[in-house]
Amino acid sequence: MPPKVGNTAGFESAELVRLFETIDKLRECGVSEDISLPQLVVAGDQSSGKSSVLEALTGIPFPVASKLCTRYATQINFRRTPHEYVNVSITPSPDSDSSRLDSMRAFHRHVPNLTEEIFSDILADASKAMGLPIQGEELTAGSGARFSDDILKIELCGPNKPHFSVVDVPGLFENATTFQTTEDVKLVENMVVRYLNEPRTIILAVATSLHEAANQKVFSLAEKADPKGLRTVGLLTKPDAVQIGDEQTVIDVARNRVINLTHGWYVVRNRSTDEVRKGVTAEGRLKNEKAFFATAPWNTLEKSRVGIPALERRLRQLLYDHIRREYPLLVKELELKVQDLRAQIEELGPPRENAEQQRSVLIEAANLFQNTARDSILGRYGPEHESDELRLRTTIRKMNDMFAQKIKTQGHLHEFSTQDEEKTKLIHDWILDVYSRSRGLELDGMIPAGVFQTLFRKQSEGWEAIAKDHVIMVNQSVNEFIRTLLQEKCADESLYSSIAGYLGPRFSKTLDNAMEELSKILQCERGDCMLTYDDTFLLKLDEIRKTRLMEEAKSQKGDVLANANCGEEEQKEAFSLQKFLSAIEACTKSRSEQSVIETFEYLRSYYIGARTRFIDCVAMQVIERHFLSAGGSVQMFSPALVGKMTPEELRRIAGEDMGVISKRGMLAEKLGRLENARAIANSGYV
Repeated sequence: MPPKVGNTAGFESAELVRLFETIDKLRECGVSEDISLPQLVVAGDQSSGKSSVLEALTGIPFPVASKLCTRYATQINFRRTPHEYVNVSITPSPDSDSSRLDSMRAFHRHVPNLTEEIFSDILADASKAMGLPIQGEELTAGSGARFSDDILKIELCGPNKPHFSVVDVPGLFENATTFQTTEDVKLVENMVVRYLNEPRTIILAVATSLHEAANQKVFSLAEKADPKGLRTVGLLTKPDAVQIGDEQTVIDVARNRVINLTHGWYVVRNRSTDEVRKGVTAEGRLKNEKAFFATAPWNTLEKSRVGIPALERRLRQLLYDHIRREYPLLVKELELKVQDLRAQIEELGPPRENAEQQRSVLIEAANLFQNTARDSILGRYGPEHESDELRLRTTIRKMNDMFAQKIKTQGHLHEFSTQDEEKTKLIHDWILDVYSRSRGLELDGMIPAGVFQTLFRKQSEGWEAIAKDHVIMVNQSVNEFIRTLLQEKCADESLYSSIAGYLGPRFSKTLDNAMEELSKILQCERGDCMLTYDDTFLLKLDEIRKTRLMEEAKSQKGDVLANANCGEEEQKEAFSLQKFLSAIEACTKSRSEQSVIETFEYLRSYYIGARTRFIDCVAMQVIERHFLSAGGSVQMFSPALVGKMTPEELRRIAGEDMGVISKRGMLAEKLGRLENARAIANSGYV
């Protein structure tokens, strides 16, 4: 029976084991999908001897000296478990379609140990599953894919297994051939670069001694990925195949004189093709390698730089140092990613997948909306009312003041003036004209029926346009307030848009109702019924009359005294009762003139009272009732409204599209994985 494999004891140390146990747990959480974890990547040009190096480092019987080179990445994870076994699976490439994803994920092999024969069969099955040629299969042009972006994942488990990860990537090549297309060149390079760019990857750059190292592509890629050389180790293979006389060139590279690397170069001798064919064992390989480096000129190289044992020791120390340096950064990166994921989930808002969740979200938004809206209506401003758009009571107060002022200055047809004779004559002539055109069977001096109503309607005909304009402007300001506050309180833009769309027609109905209310008030105020119970109406009327009579009497008194040719005492005596009566008689107007004056006085007194009443009615019965009070626009979006919504309305307003649901699920799953990983990482912090 072939021996079991897993020859990695050289990697062990107590502290390194503890660190790798933590990293292994992180890898079990799937955290390697989100952050870079420490691992060893073996990279090099095709036929550079990578597989032989990997076999020597891990003990896994990778196929060597075969016709088919590595055509996909192989990730090897070592796990410490109570029992020994091997799991093999395929991680599909990210661009795989759904059917291929299912096919790749279905591939699974579980074996108690990994012999060369078993491993060869697994590789053949994996290649077939990926649609790649298998070893020994004759290749022809157009025979299908030659390389795959899938990953063969091998988990070596057992009580004595070390804890680390190593990856073998396909060999790099420059030119397309019958079996390697131009697309293959780029595919392989991208695959290798992706691994080399991982900041926590140790790059074991393998170069064959048969060609100049500087011309081998792996080093240009490694330099780009690791400019300071902190993660790169150079490795020369096949020194035993170098032509006699060319040894010094290889030795110069090994001594770091050609391509200078921070961690320098190592040289190993793998099994030759003949030794593989003869079945030379791992122990035999080490014996032959040791004997080779004891011969000239190879014995001039430092013993710490030649052979697999020296390479193992260096990689062990380099991995340890690298993990110690990267671990605090790894913990920090995990914390940042957890916080970022939480922020992304919070940005999506609470879940809204079913009616219960949708109603809950809307009720929460309505409560937040109403709390601020209620304070805005009452003029109780806090920090959340910093924006002028949210100081609603102040806005409405200013608009009502402007409306009242406009009604007082522009709402009438003629100005009621007792000081300006020209304006007084103008309105008197207008009253006389209406009076003259309306006379019927009434006695002289009596005002015809309907004249007063006609005069009042004409005098107040400017009210309607001013009031309608006021209502429209209030509606616009209220709607702007609602939009601003709604957008502030909604979980996301889509929810805001849906709620606004739902409320929009109701706001239009509110405006219609407000206009209908205004029409009723106008019809009542400017209809046939002239009515007031204002106690001050008659008092104002009497005051207007007394003022007029006194002014006219004073005017007549001045005329009498001016005509008396006597001193001051004589003037007082001259203005006797008889003369005062004569003055009163002189103030007496014709019947038509008296009717005009009395009509003017009644009209003026009634108009002023009705105007004040109209302004109050518009402010209270239209603006407050239809926009600000319960049931108005501002208080429309409420928990009560949400409670009456049907499941279909809830879905239409607060339902999420599948993209958001899928994104939240993906983020939540990733957050759970990373939170678990963070706890593990913190527990293993060194």
